[in-house]
Amino acid sequence: MGFLGFIEKRSAPVTVDKATTTGELFGTDAPADEPLTRETALKVSAVFACVRLLTDAIATLPVDAYRRIGGRRRVMPAPDWLIKPNPDVGRIAFFGQIMTSLLLEGNAYILVSRVGGRVVALDVIPASMVEPRYVATRSGRKRLVYQLSVAGEDEPADVVGALDPKDVIHLQGLPLAGELRGVSPLTAASLTIGSALSALEYGADFFSDGALPGAVVNVPGPMTPDGLKAARQTWRNIHRGRGNRHGLAILTEGATFQKVTISPDEAQFLETRQFQVPDVARLFGVPPHLIADATNSTSWGSGLSEQNTSFAQYSTRPWVERIEEALTALLVADTGDKRAFVRLNIDAIQRGSLRDRMDTYRVGLASGIYTRNEVRALEDLPPDTEYGDFFQLPLNLALLTPDGPLSLSGGKTASEPADEPEQPAPDETGDDPADQADDNGDDTAENTKEP
Repeated sequence: MGFLGFIEKRSAPVTVDKATTTGELFGTDAPADEPLTRETALKVSAVFACVRLLTDAIATLPVDAYRRIGGRRRVMPAPDWLIKPNPDVGRIAFFGQIMTSLLLEGNAYILVSRVGGRVVALDVIPASMVEPRYVATRSGRKRLVYQLSVAGEDEPADVVGALDPKDVIHLQGLPLAGELRGVSPLTAASLTIGSALSALEYGADFFSDGALPGAVVNVPGPMTPDGLKAARQTWRNIHRGRGNRHGLAILTEGATFQKVTISPDEAQFLETRQFQVPDVARLFGVPPHLIADATNSTSWGSGLSEQNTSFAQYSTRPWVERIEEALTALLVADTGDKRAFVRLNIDAIQRGSLRDRMDTYRVGLASGIYTRNEVRALEDLPPDTEYGDFFQLPLNLALLTPDGPLSLSGGKTASEPADEPEQPAPDETGDDPADQADDNGDDTAENTKEP
C-alpha cells in the first residue's frame, strides 16, 4: 500500500483552516490507548513494590499527640479518631489508603465527620470521585468546594454533591503553582509505567501464546500428513523422558536437525525489563535495592546502610510531614489548643536494626538527651524505679563559663586554681596570736587583761 496509500486511507475530511494538529491535518492519529489506571499500573511488579514499600513503612509508624509547653513537648491523650479513624478501618489501613492514593493519584482526600462540633470519624475518599474547584458566591467572591461525582461504567460522571473545605482534608503530592490538585504520577509518568506494562504484556504473550518451536528437523522433499505425524511421534518416543534426554540422534533420508535460538530482539527484551526496575524506583524515590534490584549498588556493608538511611530521610520524611501537617491542623481545630500537634515516629523505621538502635541510645545517654527509663520505655522494658529518671553525663565534661571551666560532676577541673592552704584555727581561749607572741608565758600579764 505504501506510505501515501496509508495516509490516504487514514485521512479525515478536515480542511486546513479547521485543523489544529498535524494528526487532524493528515489523519494519522493512532487510536487512543487504554487509560492508565491504578489497577493496571499495579500489574507492573516494580510499581507494586515501590507503592507497597512506602505504604507499609509509613502506615506502620507509631502516631502520638503532643502539646508544646515552654519549648518542650508533652504527651497528651490522643483523640479517638487518631487511634481508630472510623469503626470500619483501623489506623494502619487508614494511613495505607492515604499513601496509596498519594502515590498513585497524587492526591488524598479525607472526609471529616463531626457530631456536636467534635470529630468522630475520618474516611478516605477515592481521588477519582473528587474535583476541587472554585464557585462564585452571591457576593461575587470565589469559594473553594470539593465536588463529588460518581461515574458509571459506560456513562458520564454524575455530580452528587459538594463538600466544604472544613469537612475535607486535602493532601497533595507534587504541587504545581496555580493548580488545586497535585500531579498524578500515573499521568506525569505514563510513558515510563506504560512501557513497563507493554513489556510485561509482550512477555506474557510470548511465553503463553507464542508459536516459536524449540527445534526444527528439515526433511528434503514432501511428506504426507501421516508421515509427518509418524516422524514426530517416533522422535518423541526415542528422545523424550528423563533417561533419553541428550541421547544420540540418527537422522536418515537426508534430514537435518536445527536448534532454534532466541533472537537478539528477544534478548534485548530481557534487558529492557531489567532497566525498567530502577526507572520506576527513580519515579517513586525508592533505592532500587529495596525492591530487590542490587544491580548497580553494593549488596552489603556501609554502602547499603547509607542507602537505607537516605530512604528514611528523602523518601519517607516528606510524606510523613505532609500527613503530620494535615492532622495537626485537624487536632488544633478539634481541641481548640494551638499548642497541640501530631507526630509520626519516623525513628521506628530502625526498629528492626538492633545495632543501630543501641548506637543511637548510647549516644543519647552519653549526651544527656535520654534518661535510662526513656530508653527502656522505647524498648518496652520496665522502668528502673531507683535511678532510671536521672540523666547521666561523662565525668570528664565541663562547662565553659565566664569565670572559667565548671565541672558537670560538681568537682574541680584540672584548669581551676588550687585552693589556698587553710589558716590555723585560733586558740580555744580566744586570745589574739599576736598577744600570745608577746606573752612569753607570763601568767601575770595574762591575768591583767580584761575578760
